[in-house]
This record gives sequence, structure tokens and C-alpha cells, in this order.
Amino acid sequence: NRSPKLISCAQMSYEARLARDEIKHMASPNVGGMGMFHYQITHESLPGHPPQTETVHATVALWTPYGRLLGSDRGEFGGELALADKNDPDKQPRILYYANIEDLFLMKYGVLATTGYFHLDQDFGSILLVTFGKDGTPQVKELFKLPGGVQTSWVTTDDKLLVNTSGGTFAVSAPTKIEQVQCKRHWWQIT
Repeated sequence: NRSPKLISCAQMSYEARLARDEIKHMASPNVGGMGMFHYQITHESLPGHPPQTETVHATVALWTPYGRLLGSDRGEFGGELALADKNDPDKQPRILYYANIEDLFLMKYGVLATTGYFHLDQDFGSILLVTFGKDGTPQVKELFKLPGGVQTSWVTTDDKLLVNTSGGTFAVSAPTKIEQVQCKRHWWQIT
């Protein structure tokens, strides 16, 4: 059993993220998301009863050339990844994937979405890749299953996505490469 690779987990600066054309808005799921980015979801109901429709608010919104990606996290009640229409942002977004979305990151090879579900004895998550075809059609693929839900995540100064789970810290450097890592401590950090 190998020990995790020791790496610098320094977060990319805000200025460096802006230089990558990353336009993102976030709000904590604890405050119910962002009111300006809302959409409808319909829940199936028991036979003989009408379906229930609910207005939900995204907790993260990321602009792409093909529309606004919206991620929501409603804790034990689930969440989803949706795409708002580029030309008609007020139109009902298209649901792409059902999972609590922790965050969205614009990478050179597509958008990475981190997921996490924490309720009672359940703790699981994954990393999704969102890409767009030439016509703008979105595709979502689960790249990696994780040993726990993503609690925090960020892009490092060397352009890796770092995700922290209850089962360890992982770095994604490409759509096909993930490794368990341990963050180096610097002299200014309290140990």
C-alpha cells in the first residue's frame, strides 16, 4: 500500500482564475442557493396523484460558450446539474445529471463537476466531465468515483483539480489521471 504523493496544494489565485475566463457565481447550500438562478424540477408522485413541481435555486453557476451551467445541492434532498439556454437564459434549463453539485471548474479539456452526498451513514461522491459537441450538445460522463463526497475543492497553481473527501485528498491532472495526494505543509501554516 503506497503512501499518497506529497504535493503543493496551493490554490490558484483569483486573478489567474479570471485570466482563464472563468466566470462563476457561488452561494452556500445553507442559504438556499442563489435566487437569480432558479428553475423548476418535477417530482414523481404516487399513482393517482399529480406530480409535484418545485422551484430550486442553483448553488453554483458557471458561464460557458454554450450556456450557463447550473449546479444545485439540496443535501439529503438531492441536486442536479443543468444547462441554461445561451440565447434564452430565462427558459427552463435542461437537466443533464442528477447529483449534489459541490462545484464546477473550467479546465482545458472541459468542465469538471464535483459531487457529494452526505446523509446518515451515506457518504459518496464523484467527479464528472462535461463537454460540448460542435453543435453545442452537452455530454456528461462520470470520470471517477470517490471514497466519499467532495467536501472542498479547488484548482491548484499547477492546474490540477484538488478534491478533499473523508476518504482522502485527490488530484486530477487529466480526464484519465487521478491520484491520492497529501498536501505539503509550509512554514507559515500552523501544524
